[in-house]
Amino acid sequence: MSYENPTIFVSMATGTQGGALARQLRGLGWNIRATARDLHRPEAKTLQDIGVHLTPGDWDDEDALPFIGYTANLLDFEAAHRRAQRAVRLARDAGVTQAICTTALGAAMLEEGKAPPIPPTPLFAQHFASKRRVEKAVEEGGFDSWTVLRPGFFMANFLDPKVRFRYADVPEKGQWANVMTPDMTLGLVDHEYIAKFATAAFQDPARFNGIRAGLMTEELPVHEMLDQLAEAIGDGRALKAHFMTDEEIDKPIAEGSWAVFSRERCVRYMDVLANTKELEVLVPGLTTFK
Repeated sequence: MSYENPTIFVSMATGTQGGALARQLRGLGWNIRATARDLHRPEAKTLQDIGVHLTPGDWDDEDALPFIGYTANLLDFEAAHRRAQRAVRLARDAGVTQAICTTALGAAMLEEGKAPPIPPTPLFAQHFASKRRVEKAVEEGGFDSWTVLRPGFFMANFLDPKVRFRYADVPEKGQWANVMTPDMTLGLVDHEYIAKFATAAFQDPARFNGIRAGLMTEELPVHEMLDQLAEAIGDGRALKAHFMTDEEIDKPIAEGSWAVFSRERCVRYMDVLANTKELEVLVPGLTTFK
């Protein structure tokens, strides 16, 4: 990669994180390449309009996939690792020198000394282990520089249309059922800051080489976050926090339901996995939820 006129491949560029990164890098005049299953989707057209070069394909198509990418698969926790290994191999063969991988803040729980007081359920533990295997594929991929980004809870989860898929009770019933407690804070992250961090790493590979960064841009109690969200909506409605009871949390866990993902007590302790003061020094400009 020429650092005078860099070419960056952005995986999942039509998504929240990837789209933000593609826009920021194009703002620098860099060459951006990506894949998309459907080049006629509005998100793909938006990228093409700003000069992103898109190739039709997905993460199981070696001809379309030149570099790094993975997608979570709850039916097959090894799928992400297989795709990451394939992507790393293709990237190395293509002469890529720098890789940045984004996973999840919870992957840090698998590191020595960072286990939470309440461990993740077996399903969540598999999910985090899958993320960590993706990270290792990148770290051991033979690149001159690698950086791992571990975002916390996305602020954008409360934007349309995502909120209606994941947290429909917020717009429909004016409440959010969550596993936090009233006295605890939730570690939030802005996807534009994730892209800003990645852009900084691309601009200075040596400085960011070997960093595993937990990314949070603000910590807020849930009720305060919902108050700010209600104020931003501005239609006079109030949004309330429903702090789930032990029974509401434990029933899906006992049943082996995927609803366990929204009932993980371990997320109460994720704020210790990121340091906002250190992030502000490394890449200034943390975004508040408001």
